[in-house]
Amino acid sequence: MLNSNGVIVSSLKLVEEDLIHSLLTAFSIQESIRLKKNNIYFLEEHYFRVIATLRRYRFGIPMNYTMSFFEEEIQKLIEANKNISENNLLNLHFFLCRGKTQFVLSFSTIEPFKFINTSYSIDIYKEAVIASGDLSNLSPTNRGIRAMSKRYAEENGFEDVLLLNEKKNIVESLVGTLYLLQGNQILTPGLESGCQDFTYRSAFNKWLNKKQTIYSLIENDVNPFELQKSEEVMILSLEKGFQCVSNYRKTTYPQRKTQDIFNAFSINFF
Repeated sequence: MLNSNGVIVSSLKLVEEDLIHSLLTAFSIQESIRLKKNNIYFLEEHYFRVIATLRRYRFGIPMNYTMSFFEEEIQKLIEANKNISENNLLNLHFFLCRGKTQFVLSFSTIEPFKFINTSYSIDIYKEAVIASGDLSNLSPTNRGIRAMSKRYAEENGFEDVLLLNEKKNIVESLVGTLYLLQGNQILTPGLESGCQDFTYRSAFNKWLNKKQTIYSLIENDVNPFELQKSEEVMILSLEKGFQCVSNYRKTTYPQRKTQDIFNAFSINFF
């Protein structure tokens, strides 16, 4: 079941033809929200991220696009999907059709938010770079580079790769936000690096800064050499959860502290 501009439909075939054409061909803005049964995680944070992105890309924002409006539309879709699984990803697509902003909401099944410490090797992608600055904080900006780097990872047997900006600093991984553990410090690229301003990144960083005192968070430029100096490396992803990195080239990482960090964070939100 889909929610197309407030109308529940069972198939894209039931959506107006010009809407389908716009959805498939026009530039679109996408946002994903994690759901567990009827619980919508970080709805307010996702909402403001969507509105900021629409405004930055000069999409018209209808007056009825309030947070309560989207909450109602999400609940409408939940009620229409009677056999919905426990953990889902709500996919929001915004696009222009007939000069107006339109949306389609859909569900896809997802694994529970969890800690993953299986073998996970990474490398640095150097064939193209992301421009530093706040435009790159928006997810649609560098889709092409991410698609190319994903193919590079697949062709070379890596689970993931790290993207660089023009200053040769680390920006992020393909699946989420990078965190490096060094003693009692946690390093992560700042927004000025060009990393995506993910909702879960913001929530986790706020939690590190306010809810616990064991580690100090440092948001700054991260040079690739910091990877070899780090005790542990992890990636925070809305879809996967906490993904531990096991290998970067000849450097291997244990998973001693990240499990405790995950447990402390997830108990507050999940």
